[in-house]
Amino acid sequence: MSTAPVFLVDDDPFQLLYLGEILRSAGYFVEGFVEPAALLSRLTPRDRGCIVLDWQMPGLNGLELHKTLSARQVQLPVIFVSGNADIPIAVAAMRQGAVHFLTKPVAPAALLEMVAHSMQKDAVAAAERAARTQARMRWLALSPREQDVCRLCTRGLLIKQISAALNLSESTVQAHRARALAKLCVEGVVELVRVLDLVGDEPAN
Repeated sequence: MSTAPVFLVDDDPFQLLYLGEILRSAGYFVEGFVEPAALLSRLTPRDRGCIVLDWQMPGLNGLELHKTLSARQVQLPVIFVSGNADIPIAVAAMRQGAVHFLTKPVAPAALLEMVAHSMQKDAVAAAERAARTQARMRWLALSPREQDVCRLCTRGLLIKQISAALNLSESTVQAHRARALAKLCVEGVVELVRVLDLVGDEPAN
């Protein structure tokens, strides 16, 4: 069971209580909001969990709230809930990145299944973000020359070819390569390629 909260937003106090009880009975920690603005004030890009979001609300509707959160780099999985089984609405939600779309009255089993899936999706995304952050920190710890050597290594060039391309001795290239691999905590080219993918660095031409 995830320890991250479920952020529940519904302007109907009864629905907020009903859905909250379903989630709490399954062991989830729930933060409930009756106003979209309150959720906007609460969330930051660092938050984990998922959002269960009513479609029709005064002020911002669910789609508008989701757009605003995305613009603020809040990337939590969203489950939309609507009183209307409206296919265009569901399509619009999915196109905007919603994980699921439920219609009221919400079946407890369906809600719990979708929240569990959303929590798993959030955990995977959080792990990927952490891996990218760590890779970037290690990559920035390399000297510019070590980075150059790494880029050329990922193109499959041999030590002597890198030596010629960078106008360095082969022993110097080997030393740069060894230090770079140690700093990046990788053991070979395959892992090095993965690091550059995470960093988003463009390979040398």
